[in-house]
Amino acid sequence: MQRKFASIAHSAKYGYSFDTDAWEYRSNPFLSQKMRMFETFGDGLCQHSHDWAVSEDFAIDYLYSLAVAMQSDEELCERAGYCFGATVSNDTLKFAASLIFNPEKDKEYGKTRYFSMSLGKVTRDQDKRHDDRFKELTEYHTGSPTSILALVTHEYSDGLERWQIADAVRTWSADNLKNSYMEMPAVQLKWFNSDFNLAREFRDAVECCKDAATALRSRNNSVAQVDNYRRSLERKAARSNTDTVSA
Repeated sequence: MQRKFASIAHSAKYGYSFDTDAWEYRSNPFLSQKMRMFETFGDGLCQHSHDWAVSEDFAIDYLYSLAVAMQSDEELCERAGYCFGATVSNDTLKFAASLIFNPEKDKEYGKTRYFSMSLGKVTRDQDKRHDDRFKELTEYHTGSPTSILALVTHEYSDGLERWQIADAVRTWSADNLKNSYMEMPAVQLKWFNSDFNLAREFRDAVECCKDAATALRSRNNSVAQVDNYRRSLERKAARSNTDTVSA
C-alpha cells in the first residue's frame, strides 16, 4: 500500500508518502522505512524524484502531515497506526533494571556473571560465555534508565521504535526507580541537537498520530456496538412475533 499526502510546512517543494513496501539498505532510518518524502517542485503531489526515508529535519512536519492524512483515509490510518505500537513489557524493564554490576564480586576470577534478556536469566555459569543468548555483565550495567534503555533497544530498530521504547523506559523508571531521571526521549537519543523545544514538538507530533489512530478504533468500536444493539432489538422483535403467532 502506498499513499501520498501533502506536507503542511514544505508543500512548495516536497511531498510525503507512506509506503508499506518501501525498503532501502539502511538499518536505522530516522523514523521508518515506510515513511518517505520526495521532490515535487510545487507541482502538487506529482513526484519529480525518487523517494527517500524522512530525515531528521522533516520528521516533525511529516508526522503532523501524516496525522492529517490519517483522519480522512481509514486504510492509511490503520496501517500507519501499527508504527506507533512499539512497547516493552514491565517484566522486561524490571529485569533490565536488576542488572547491576558489582565491582567487588563480578570481577573476581571465575565469578563473572552472564545474562540473557531473551530468557530473563542471570548466571555465573562460565560456560555461558560461549552461548550467544548470553552477554557478560559489565560496569556499563548500572540499573539506571540509560542502562535499561541500552538493554531493551534492539540493534536494528528504526528511529520511531527507538523513540517509543525510550518513552516507555522513561515512564517506567519515573514510576518504579527512586532518585532516577531520564531526559525526554528525543533528548536522550541526542536528536535535534538535544533541543528541548524540538524534543517536545516531536513528542506532540507522535501523540497526534496516535490520537488519529485511536480515534479510528474508537469510531469503529462505537459503530460495532450500535450495530450489535440494533441486531439485539431485531432478535427481540423476531422472538416477540414468534410468541404472538404461537399464542
